[in-house]
Amino acid sequence: MDLFLQALTQGILVGATYALIALGMAVIFSVSGMVNFAHGDFLLIGMYLAYALFMGLHLDPYLSVLITFPVMCLIGGALYAFLLKRLAGSNLLMAVQLTLGLSFIVQNTLLLTFGGEPIRAPSIVETDLLVVGNIIVRTPQLIAFAAAVTLSVAFYLILNFTDVGRRIQAVQQQPRAAALIGVNVSLVRTLTFAFGIGVLAIAAVLIVPGTSMAPAHGLRWTVIALITVVLGGMTNFVAIFLGAILIGTAESLATLYVSGTSGMIVPYALFIILVLLRPEGLLKRA
Repeated sequence: MDLFLQALTQGILVGATYALIALGMAVIFSVSGMVNFAHGDFLLIGMYLAYALFMGLHLDPYLSVLITFPVMCLIGGALYAFLLKRLAGSNLLMAVQLTLGLSFIVQNTLLLTFGGEPIRAPSIVETDLLVVGNIIVRTPQLIAFAAAVTLSVAFYLILNFTDVGRRIQAVQQQPRAAALIGVNVSLVRTLTFAFGIGVLAIAAVLIVPGTSMAPAHGLRWTVIALITVVLGGMTNFVAIFLGAILIGTAESLATLYVSGTSGMIVPYALFIILVLLRPEGLLKRA
């Protein structure tokens, strides 16, 4: 029973971090209609930036977010404004091909710059543990969970109860009508894309402590974000968070109860089953 509770706790904590990664993809899709297949590679950029700041300035990964967040926002805004803007809302296949091309560019750039061997950027809290009864929780995972929940709730409140959120929803639902009432659709899409990439800088510093990184790891993060967003119905942020918790929990429990590589299949098998049963998303009515 203790092992089950340990694995369940681990899965929930990890799932919250997955939700934060998926949030960036969902935000980008909601206003531009694009699925960014380089999403995980941009997460790696954030992780490698944190590593570079640690090596160059001895800056703890958690503090490096003060630099990496604005840098990633600028990268995202520039990428959309100068490269992806013309594809927004149309030419879905071209957007997929373009972002896949970006994935290869980022992967090989990181490979040339940092090499192909797995590396790590340690933090001062990396080895800290919190013991609650028989449950042991790593402090970095607890920090990641708290940050993911806080940011997800903050974005939900902004989206539903502020003028900025109403502009985003207007562009998401009816971009032409939004333009007619004075909403700068292009600016909203650019800023939202920038935020979607900037969120990855936050997710990166939450993942870095205790996690190795390599240029080839981007695809795994992209797949996790994509299946989580699909489970949530693409734009339902509450369902996306729930889907991330399910994937994280399935991954953790499968590692405990299913031996070998078969355990790695369980989260993806669960995804297939849920999509077959609820193709419209976990919380969306058919």
